[in-house]
Amino acid sequence: MLSDDCYAVVMAGGAGTRLWPLSSRDKPKHFLKLFGGRSLIELTVDKLRGHVPDDRILILTSVKYKAVAQQALPQIPPENFVYEPCLRDTASAFGLAATVLTTRCKTATMIVLTADQIIEPADRLKTAIAHAATFLDSHPDRLLAFGVKAASPSTLVGWQKLGEAVKFRGCEVRRIVAFTEKPDLAIAQRYMNEGGYCWNSGQFAWKAATILAEISRYLPEAAPLLTQIGEAWNTAARDRVLNETFPRMPTGSIDYKVMQKTRNACSITLPCSWEDLGTHAALAERIGARRENNVVVGRVVV
Repeated sequence: MLSDDCYAVVMAGGAGTRLWPLSSRDKPKHFLKLFGGRSLIELTVDKLRGHVPDDRILILTSVKYKAVAQQALPQIPPENFVYEPCLRDTASAFGLAATVLTTRCKTATMIVLTADQIIEPADRLKTAIAHAATFLDSHPDRLLAFGVKAASPSTLVGWQKLGEAVKFRGCEVRRIVAFTEKPDLAIAQRYMNEGGYCWNSGQFAWKAATILAEISRYLPEAAPLLTQIGEAWNTAARDRVLNETFPRMPTGSIDYKVMQKTRNACSITLPCSWEDLGTHAALAERIGARRENNVVVGRVVV
């Protein structure tokens, strides 16, 4: 079990439009029970069992998915669901989650997992998370991005250019010299040829206070809005302030707005298989059976 100031935040606010019409406006891909009667978000939370207790797992999702999220994860306390009134992309979403965490624990370590990816095996993921938490205890000013070995010149993921190692006993941690989000094919191929790069998995770890400071530095317009939300969080005005303030937050992903600009980013290897199930083709490799050149699930007439 991780220390008492370590929290997991599962990001589940996306609409999963690349999997429409399988997913829908009311039930995006991470809530679909496609894996032996279980959904991606259930599988993600299950991987934290025995490592992070349920009362230290926060689910960040859209208010549109309030009912389906609580139904999928009845073991998570209701107060641990944080609902975005509208989509403002991941920089503002992470800022909101970090703000909520600091109202509970000023020194909170924030492990960020996305709900729409498959990372296996669970024990290796847990080990990497434990290393990240320990590293941040001695390097609280750093932002950790979990990297995975590049398997192809993909244009659908972020890339980390790895620099010098940072002194740490648990595992290899290296500075990120450059962080490039979704490069074009020629650049991705150059990264593969040169070596010294890895994919960014979309999973992160940092101190909640540190990511708030970085968001304030690179998105200064967000700082006063997040302060207002934090001040009202444990009061009767929470919903009103959140609904009035969050739609004014800046748009943009954490990758473009912070990770490509910060000098404090480091990479820790995720020694696991990693798949972003964002397309029908990726999903077809995971589920169903092949019949007449189709992938089918359930009772189907082809």
